This record gives sequence, structure tokens and C-alpha cells, in this order.
Amino acid sequence: MRTGIMIGVLLSLLVAALPPAMACETEVERVLNGGFPSPTGISPNKDESIRESVRLAGIGQNVAREMLWQVLMGAELSERAIADEIDRAMIENGSNPDWPSFSTIVASGANGAIPHGDPTNDGAGPKQVQIGDVVVVDLGARVNDWVSDVTRSYVVGGTTNETIIKAYMAVYDAQNLTFPLIEAGTPAWALDDIARAHIEEQGFGENFIHSLGHGFGVCVHEPPLLSGGTDDPLFGLSYNQQPLAPYDAITIEPGIYLDGWFGIRIEDDFLVNQEDHEFMTADLPRDLDWFMIEPDAYDISMAFNPPVEERIDSNQFLPVPLGLVEILCLVGLAGLRQDRTEEDNE
Repeated sequence: MRTGIMIGVLLSLLVAALPPAMACETEVERVLNGGFPSPTGISPNKDESIRESVRLAGIGQNVAREMLWQVLMGAELSERAIADEIDRAMIENGSNPDWPSFSTIVASGANGAIPHGDPTNDGAGPKQVQIGDVVVVDLGARVNDWVSDVTRSYVVGGTTNETIIKAYMAVYDAQNLTFPLIEAGTPAWALDDIARAHIEEQGFGENFIHSLGHGFGVCVHEPPLLSGGTDDPLFGLSYNQQPLAPYDAITIEPGIYLDGWFGIRIEDDFLVNQEDHEFMTADLPRDLDWFMIEPDAYDISMAFNPPVEERIDSNQFLPVPLGLVEILCLVGLAGLRQDRTEEDNE
């Protein structure tokens, strides 16, 4: 009996020590094991589940943007506080509470120059988000075992800084150049080459430090790796020369990272099909206006209000309206003061 217990404990410790990529069944393994119900390799349940997980990720991004606007309006919020609220909103709307897609990343200011955010705090730490910060928000939901992976970048209060704006537009335009080529048969590395060439032309080549994207499904990082290189430690994937296939779900996520200052990444999700693709995150804005969070971004009535005990009543310094009793008392006091003055004069 004791031997059996010891073996069980050891096995539990071994499983817990496995890297997430090893502990998670990948898309390729499902294909090899005949896991898809459709002879074409496309699982309707998979696609519908991913569509729903992408919808929940959109809710998470909208929550993130509104909370960053609250910072602009005076709220004091840490990266962790914002990440926790994002997770709460996605779970409340249907994301798996026990098996997250991955830990939500809220990386502000210099932390945004680290692709996965604060490394000592699982991507979202105690740093207070400040007005003027560029903030990278990378999140995903899970529905029926299938995940999403969506990133948006924001600047709290907007900016006129030419470097920040140029970097954002370089990432945005690099994405747009790849979209028409997302279809079954396209070599995964070709998309990376197109986006990377554009970012290099804009002067940020050395700041694009990871692959263009990756597959996702049960795991958030699965083949194919959209890279012209040999591997990508950030995604935990190795290079392969397989073309995009009709059962692939992929991300397109170019990024630019200026060490010690800011990072920018925009990540969108696609289902690959024979004709071209399904742009699942098309309804979630990603243009320059969405990037810049200005005071008029939301209804001012939604703005953060400090606790009651911290508020200053603007009326406390105004004259208090007097009733009849108060007026009579004041008249009496004035008469009493007059009598005393007359007595003193005598």
C-alpha cells in the first residue's frame, strides 16, 4: 500500500513538472490519433468553440481598454488588478475558470518591451499603470477545450510621439500585408518574410524579436510556426516547412520592442480554409484611434469615483440656507451685541 502511494505521489510530481507544451495535447497529435470527427480534418465543434473563445477574448480587450481609460480619469490600477478584472469578465461570460488559455498579460511602459510582460509576476505585476504608458494586453479564453489568443496595444492618454506612432503603424501595416495570403497551401514562413521585410523598411527590424505567429487549438502555442527562422523559444515551437492547412487556426502578431521604453504588438486570430481564411477578430478594432485612449473615449459618467470618505463636498464652502428659527436667533444675538455695546459706551 505504501509503495503504491509513493508511486502515485512521484507520478503527480512528474506531471506537475512537465512544461505546458508537453502536458497539452497538440493539434498535430489529434490528427495523428484520428481525433477529428470530420474526414476533411475540420472539426465543427472546434471551429465553433474557437469562435466563441475569440468572442470572449474581445470582451476581455474591451474591459482592458475601459480600465486603462479609468487610469486616465484618475484611478490607481496595477497591471495585476487590470489582469484580474479581465479574467473575471471572461470567466463570467463563459471562459473555463479552471483551465485558462494562458495567464493574461498586462505589460505597461518598460514592461511592454518584454514580449510576455513582467517575468517575475506571470506577465502582470504590481507596477502601477501611468498616464502616457504604452500598454500591451495579451489574453485568451477557453471554450470546450479550445482557446483564443488576442493582443491589443494601447497608449493611456494618447500620444504625439513620432517613434511610438511610427512603430504602431509599422506593426499594423505589416499585419495587413499578410492577410490576403492566409489560405491553405501558403508556406508559413512566407508570411513572416513579408511582415518582417516591411518592419525592417520602417527601421525597426532589430526590434521585431519573435516570429510572426503560430498555430493554436487545445494549446495556445501549436504548429505551424510562422517563421523564416529555425525555431522560436518564445513560442516553444520549431521551424517546419509545412504549408498552412485547412484545419489550422493561426495568429498573426508582429511586434516591436524598444528596451526600457515600450512595446507594441497586435495579434489577430484566423481559421484557415481552402478558399482563404476566416478573420475571427475582425470586429475588434486595432486602428490608431483604438490604440489611443483619449478622455472622450467613454461616457464621463463611467469615470472612476474615489471612496465617499475621500471626496470633497464642493458645497461645504457655500453659505448654508437659513430657516426662520435661525434668522430669529441671529436677530436676537445681534440685538444682544448692540445692548452690550451701548452699556460699554456708558
